[in-house]
Amino acid sequence: MTAIELLNKLTENAIEHRCKAKESIKRNSHMNNCEFPDEINQNDIDAILVDFINKIASNYMIDYALCTDDLLNNRLFNNR
Repeated sequence: MTAIELLNKLTENAIEHRCKAKESIKRNSHMNNCEFPDEINQNDIDAILVDFINKIASNYMIDYALCTDDLLNNRLFNNR
């Protein structure tokens, strides 16, 4: 798997998971330090997902430039 394939796979998974993330954080509260999971909003979740994927990309010296709009519009690197 190439780095771009990995990033696209992570992005696909983020697109699929983003709407379930808040409930997942609540359900898995024993695994995180989130004190107020009901106060997390979708914009925060999207920002964290995008930041994490872009950080992985930078580790491979790739400017992946993923934006939160890309998650909303199901855009992968090859489609931009």
